[in-house]
Amino acid sequence: MTEAPRSASRLPLMLGGVAWTLTLLYFVGQIVAQAAWTTSFSLIDNRVSDLGSTTCGQTVAHTFICSPLHALMNATFVLTGLLIIVGLFLTRLVWPRRRLTTWGLIMLGVAGVGTILVGLSPENVNVWLHILGALNIPAGNLAMILLGLAIKRERPGMGWFSILAGVVGLLGMLVGPFLVIMTGHGGGLAERIALYPLIIWLIVFGLSFLRRTRSPRAAEPSTAQAEMTSRASAAGM
Repeated sequence: MTEAPRSASRLPLMLGGVAWTLTLLYFVGQIVAQAAWTTSFSLIDNRVSDLGSTTCGQTVAHTFICSPLHALMNATFVLTGLLIIVGLFLTRLVWPRRRLTTWGLIMLGVAGVGTILVGLSPENVNVWLHILGALNIPAGNLAMILLGLAIKRERPGMGWFSILAGVVGLLGMLVGPFLVIMTGHGGGLAERIALYPLIIWLIVFGLSFLRRTRSPRAAEPSTAQAEMTSRASAAGM
């Protein structure tokens, strides 16, 4: 399999960059939903999914939760997942053609679908579908690591950033249970350490793609493809 990135026209790359940059709304939705919370909200103990709970009452992890803007938070989950998938589709041609890329993009797609499922199945409505959607966390972190490994030869800075973000996210997943077992607190903090690196990654790469569209080389085909096109033209003459 050739390692050269495929060509991508400027418009899809720009729109894909915009889509991923707009995942910033994930943080905005949380801030707004938290502001309307009727009880004391803890970033250390309350999980992000608590903001999407559709009823007020006791839960296993917390004494009482109540999120008046649960619809906004769940809509934010769905929108974020859609933006991940749209951006993935539009920018898929700029990644190196490697198996690492293929699996990385698949994992990123799983993360997008999982985020949508989290929004469509709040924790108090269908806990099993919600847990299934929560696979977006490991899938997203694995995606960053795989894609980082795929691009670190051509773009070492972005590659190592991607790998580091994925590792931090996975560590958040591993640390969470220990924090809760040992201290009785920290579930929300660990979840954020596991979740937020992907959103930050999406924003950084989205902005990177937007910057690339300003370059006259953004829409040029790769060298390997140019050679293949030239050979095909010569053969047809």
